[in-house]
Amino acid sequence: MTAQHAHTLVRGALLGALLLVGRDAGAQQFNSDSFWVAPQGVATFTLTAGQEYSLGILTVALFPGWEFNLGVTHFVDNPLQLTEGHYSGVLYAKRRFYQNDDETAGFAVMAGTGVNPGHLELGTETDTFTSWWATGALTLPFRGGDVSLDLMPGFVFNRNQDRPGDAAWGMTWSARVAVYKIVPQCSIVGEVFGTTGEAYAEPQWKAGVRWEHMPRIVVAATYGRAFNGEPGARLEVGVSIFTDPFLCRKGCRK
Repeated sequence: MTAQHAHTLVRGALLGALLLVGRDAGAQQFNSDSFWVAPQGVATFTLTAGQEYSLGILTVALFPGWEFNLGVTHFVDNPLQLTEGHYSGVLYAKRRFYQNDDETAGFAVMAGTGVNPGHLELGTETDTFTSWWATGALTLPFRGGDVSLDLMPGFVFNRNQDRPGDAAWGMTWSARVAVYKIVPQCSIVGEVFGTTGEAYAEPQWKAGVRWEHMPRIVVAATYGRAFNGEPGARLEVGVSIFTDPFLCRKGCRK
């Protein structure tokens, strides 16, 4: 790891701590998400630090079945991928429409603005309100819930702020498998993702381990690369911390 990358990791960690204003149940360096939504009134802070980008997101479950997310991503300057170092805001909402009685399967929809690092168009620099996206999250359990499959089809619209009228659309896709009960309190996770169309993003893979000390904390470590041999995300570490419900004392619903 170069001195530049180390400096970026430290700066990303400090920035995330100062924000305190991200979340996914799997420490969100994973590109994929699931149908799961935190119980009403719970807030989650997620910080991810990696060789290609660092991000911090605050998630608050204001209403039953709803999450609202606010954060920032810092991208490392990468001449090989034609991407300049920059910051991008993240703002999106998530709505769960269905879950089974065991809470192992369900469907949710997410939509918002800001760059998803896994679907960054090569050589572009987009930001909040110049990149818009929406995606579904379908979770299917297997082997009694010991194996979980997440499927995420969606789309992205990138508007080039330097050239008005120049825009690119893309269809995003992502699939993630998590396997439990191999390592105590851990899941082994692998995923593939990419974007087709004008806003093309090279298909990538990512694999890692999540330590899930629920309901308080999730820690993950992953490594990823592009299928064409380009660096991709490479090494990342992340943590998600969940609060007690703070918006209501009694009668909160999941």
